[in-house]
Amino acid sequence: YLQDVILPRILDDATLASLNTIIHTNNAAVISLLKDDACFIQDLFSRMRSPNISMESKRELVLFLHEFCTLSKSLPLVQQLRLFRDLSGEGVFEIVSDVLQSQDRKIVSAGTDIVILFLNQDPNLLRSYIVQQEGNSLLGLLVKGMVTDFGEQMHCQFLEILRILMDSFTMSGAHRDVIIEIFYERHLDYLVDVIASSCPSRSATRTSPNSAVVGGNTEGHRIKPEILLNVCELLCFCVVHHPYRIKCNFLMNNAIEKILTMTRRSEKFLVVAAVRFMRTIISRNDEHLIRHVVKFNLLKPIIDAFVENGDRYNMLQSGVLELLEHIRKENLKPLVIYVTESFSDQLMKFEHFGSIQAFKLKYQQYLESADMKLSASVPDM
Repeated sequence: YLQDVILPRILDDATLASLNTIIHTNNAAVISLLKDDACFIQDLFSRMRSPNISMESKRELVLFLHEFCTLSKSLPLVQQLRLFRDLSGEGVFEIVSDVLQSQDRKIVSAGTDIVILFLNQDPNLLRSYIVQQEGNSLLGLLVKGMVTDFGEQMHCQFLEILRILMDSFTMSGAHRDVIIEIFYERHLDYLVDVIASSCPSRSATRTSPNSAVVGGNTEGHRIKPEILLNVCELLCFCVVHHPYRIKCNFLMNNAIEKILTMTRRSEKFLVVAAVRFMRTIISRNDEHLIRHVVKFNLLKPIIDAFVENGDRYNMLQSGVLELLEHIRKENLKPLVIYVTESFSDQLMKFEHFGSIQAFKLKYQQYLESADMKLSASVPDM
């Protein structure tokens, strides 16, 4: 408070810069003294693992570890990396796994901050731990944390952790296959079911905009719409980063249909998220997924939501029109034929939109081309 509010009113920029340098230098000196103590990390973790530790003492130690890791950014980069490797070797992720199971939101938040600090330093430290048998449970805790309402937007922190952890562009081959396999085998279905069980059936009335009761794996907890949005964002991320693995999952079950139940929610931003999810799938231009969409009539909930929205100009309308534009411009013939022949009556009242007109014209061009080929193949008598 003194540094950010009081001092800027009475000190010039040069003096403030000098004070910041002093603070930074002192932080680095304190962290250096602690990390160079051969017994410091071992003693700290030993106390945190003790079965006799009180909840208050454990809370203070977790917050101390969080501050220690945060202030380590004052060290030179090489020393930061060495320190984080030492912490990893001494079992910091086991400590974090225990912290994430706490009912105390403050120390859970500290635990996620520690994980993010490690991921920003070297994601492979956490990945190396997760691919070990004892580390598998940490990935499960991170997934569960994303659908748990800890408050204060903490589910966004869990989303960011999972994104960095499973970023295919930064994963080495040794980690990539194992982590992706663990996630898809053990956790993807859980996330899909969270969405499906949070959305009303076709015959049910729309749920309250604030929450939905979730059964099954989530044990009747109420899932906030913002959490469902994050789950959908993670699934879109997976479609882009793990196209082959997630395609196998989608083709073997009805996961896409379950995710599209979000179009039945009353919150428009969740309906838009479902449209964005379908747009992400179609953008892969994968013939197997396209056939799957056609076979199981998976664009129906998208078109139904578009029709129900009417002429209201909003993100939902723009999202569906852009989806149809993409299908037309990419010349995805099976989808053009499927949409036109399945939903032409519903879309007729929207023909004042240029996108709908162009889509219909593309379908007619396909028919004319087919007629010309048929005529050319018939011999003259």
